[in-house]
This record gives sequence, structure tokens and C-alpha cells, in this order.
Amino acid sequence: MTHNACKIVSNQEIAPDIFEIVLDTRDFPMSAPGQFVMIYLDRGELLLPRPISICRQEKNITLLVYKVAGNGTEYMSTLKSGDALRITGPLGNGFTIKEGLKKIALIGGGIGIPPMVSIFDKLKGKDIEIDVFLGFKKEHFLTNLFSGAHLRVISEDIDAFAKQPYPSGDVFAKSGNPITLLAHYGADYDEIYACGPKPMLAALSRYAEDKNVPLQVSLEERMACGIGVCMGCVTPPSYMKICCVGPVFYSDKVDI
Repeated sequence: MTHNACKIVSNQEIAPDIFEIVLDTRDFPMSAPGQFVMIYLDRGELLLPRPISICRQEKNITLLVYKVAGNGTEYMSTLKSGDALRITGPLGNGFTIKEGLKKIALIGGGIGIPPMVSIFDKLKGKDIEIDVFLGFKKEHFLTNLFSGAHLRVISEDIDAFAKQPYPSGDVFAKSGNPITLLAHYGADYDEIYACGPKPMLAALSRYAEDKNVPLQVSLEERMACGIGVCMGCVTPPSYMKICCVGPVFYSDKVDI
């Protein structure tokens, strides 16, 4: 884990209220798929750091994607190239990538899509068939980062979605969520990896149990410290700390 002041390379809106920020992290440790960082905004009224999943990390840069949902992320959206952010990470335990996988599914809903990019980057080019199911409120984003996968996307608002150029892959032209896609296109998988809203993960957990497929879920939760001290992000039934035991769990180990 490292605590660094990182320069912002770029910070731009890629969909309504969804921003993509690129940081110069040349002195930052490499992360594993599913890990996250804590971002400190260094303003008196914004005391607590913000947890953000790592979307993509290369040698000198790290890509984070966040949604403007409060004062902190609204302030982040105003930052420009050359500004600095203090970050701590990589934090948490990410996805377990088993040996011998032949076919997997990556399922992301909304701001839960970035961690799926990190898994895809880890596995692309290997002899593994990858199905990607993505769901959006309106406009799609990050779909270009899944080139080479079997990509299926869906939107809750088909009218808004239809105004965009379609990404490569299949677009299931019906209002719904990624579970709609999985039920339509899904096949036999060795493992399913997912991140998104809790109702989506709950439905997916029932699907995986019915199909007897191992499911790993990345849980999103408010965090005050990110390192297991404050006990503010525990999850039942055993009240494990999402920040340091997770954020990734097998679905049969947590209540969603």
C-alpha cells in the first residue's frame, strides 16, 4: 500500500455524471483486479476519503471511473490536468483468478463496470472464452475497453441508448439489466465475476445458485478509512469488513 500525491493527466465526462480520471502513478504499486484506492480531496468540508475501484492500470498511469453523487465527487469533477490528488492504495482483496478456466462471464452494472475492465485486462489474450454483459441507466461507456470479448449491452432507457453509436458486439434492444442479458445469452460458465447495484447482485446470486456456478461479487459500500479500522463497511452474516476482507467475496459467503 502506498500513499502518494498523483498528478492528474486528464479528467473528463464520458456519460451523464460519469467521469474518467487518469492519474500519473509511475511510483504506485501495481494492483490486482478488483482492488481500489482511497482518494483524499484535502478540503476541510470533505474530510473523509472516497473509495474508487481501479479500472485500468498500466506502467505509469491509472484509470479511475467515478459517478458524481455528492459534494466530494462533484468537486473531483472540477479538477483539471496538472492538479494533484492524494491517493492510498491499492487496497482490499480483489478477484480470485483460478487456473484452468475455459469460459467465464463478466457482469457489470453502471459504475460497477470498471472492475470488470481490470479482470478483462488480466485475462485477455489467454485461452479463455470471455462473455461480457453490461447494463446502463442510459448511455453506455467503457464498452471500447472490452475489445475481443463477446460483448452484450443493455440499457434501462433504450431511447437514450439508441442515440449512441452501438459498441461492437450484440445490443439486446430491450429495456432491462444485465440479468436480462444473461438469461437470454448465458451459457455454461466455470466462473462468474460481477459488480453493480445490490438488487442486480442479489438476482445474479440466485441465478448462479440455480445454475451451480461459482460467483464472485465486488461489493460497493461507503468507507471512512479503507483499511479495516473504523468498522463502517461490514457485511452480514459474519460482518466481515468489505474494505480489507473484500471488497470481493464469493456470493455464498455474504448476504446481498
